[in-house]
Amino acid sequence: MKMHLKNEMETLIIPLYGKAKMSKMGVFKDPYAEAAIGKLDYDYSRLKIQNKTQVMLAMRAAIIDDFSRSFIGESPSCLVLHLGCGLDARFMRLGLHVGMWYDLDFPAVIDIKKQLYGETDSYKYIASSVTDLRWLEGMGAVEYEVLVIAEGLFMYLSENEIKALLSALKSKFKSYTIIFDAYSKLTAKSSKHHPSLKKTGATIKWGVDDPREMEGYTKGAKLSKTLYLTDKNVIEALPRNYRPIFKLAGLFKSSREAHRVFVMNVRE
Repeated sequence: MKMHLKNEMETLIIPLYGKAKMSKMGVFKDPYAEAAIGKLDYDYSRLKIQNKTQVMLAMRAAIIDDFSRSFIGESPSCLVLHLGCGLDARFMRLGLHVGMWYDLDFPAVIDIKKQLYGETDSYKYIASSVTDLRWLEGMGAVEYEVLVIAEGLFMYLSENEIKALLSALKSKFKSYTIIFDAYSKLTAKSSKHHPSLKKTGATIKWGVDDPREMEGYTKGAKLSKTLYLTDKNVIEALPRNYRPIFKLAGLFKSSREAHRVFVMNVRE
């Protein structure tokens, strides 16, 4: 299956490959990622994806999976929006009933995704840039809980684009919960030296040190929790040879805060 992706779109290969490799090791089970990298006509060695990066991105996905699983378990009729979904198969991987699930990404990405995974009555694609907010106009009113997933997305947006997105979601749904990951400002600044990102030509635009700053991004926003890649339950799921490294990283604030996952509630 041929792919012609550039810059930010090409970065979707990095987490897909990481999840596939960790799945093969039995650390993070994702048979869909394993199958996808076998079907795509792509030279994965080109991106020089470090082992540590593969582990971190698989663990990030596991953290978001766990939260999503819990949220859907409590609100099975909910609407889920997976923004900047890439080639991730979270809907299939979780295997849970939902009211409706939408995967959104650039048209070129969705074209590839349609060849990998088919739509169903409760699982649909939206082919659009996340910042072209006209995609929200095609969605009807929602009477149930809304979960927004933004994994590996916000760092590629500007602060103003994130504010506009969060406010547009608030105008559309009134209330929602969003789970997203973010770099610290230092990590965002130094990311230009990351070998895989350098190969894609993608630019990291945003990072945040104090996530409570984001409570001012849109009315009614409140930080609910912070989930770390160095949390004990995450470390215990890692291959044994990686556990000491992540335990050590958890002892230092700068390392612990370099890349983490936030949950924010936006209410009326």
